[in-house]
Amino acid sequence: MNTDLENYAHYKDLLSRNTLFIDVPAEAVQKLLGYSSLQYWPRKTCIPDPSHTLYTFYILLSGKIKGFVFDDIRGRTITLFLLSTHDVFDIFTLVHGRIHNIRYETLSHTTVLSIPLHKLKQWIFAHPSVNTALLKYTTEKMCALENYISELVIDDTSARFARFLLNHMDPVSRGVPVLNDLNYDELGALIGTTRTIIGRHLFQWREEGILTHTKFETVIKAPDLLRRKFPSKELNS
Repeated sequence: MNTDLENYAHYKDLLSRNTLFIDVPAEAVQKLLGYSSLQYWPRKTCIPDPSHTLYTFYILLSGKIKGFVFDDIRGRTITLFLLSTHDVFDIFTLVHGRIHNIRYETLSHTTVLSIPLHKLKQWIFAHPSVNTALLKYTTEKMCALENYISELVIDDTSARFARFLLNHMDPVSRGVPVLNDLNYDELGALIGTTRTIIGRHLFQWREEGILTHTKFETVIKAPDLLRRKFPSKELNS
């Protein structure tokens, strides 16, 4: 990255606050930035070829990206996770050197750091403490995916959607900003249902006074009432 860029100090600070690099010396973070290049991806940018991550590693600085699997034969899609600021991809390819059959698409305007994979491997070899942080990050993502799969199989749509809203609710404003980046089709793919069912639940909960919902904002007015829509358990996902 060009150190003369106006926002260089901002990106350096952002990277230093990422839990993956928080224990890495400042000069090492600066060296990693030297290997990196900034990329700006508009909404709906898709990375359909998983082999792309064989050569490049990405760190999200801002925006939101969904990771999904697409069945070319049946034409069906399932969204597995959302990535946001400080998330990275793809650790599987970084560790195993093999293609990870996950596709990525931006849900909002997104800024990423792009790092040549061979350069990143050299840098990690020189700073092995990063491996511990990568392991912790990976296990946390695995736990979130386990929760998601169990909810997909065990819970009904209403319970999954209610839990999703509460997990992504801002504790201060009670808004759900992630919904600003998702249309009903995308939200349905993430919850495991259709846009019609998503719209039906939002309408019903609005009528019950649980939330307010417009095109630009969703606010949970009664979190306790929404929590009754699913079995009690710790919110991990």
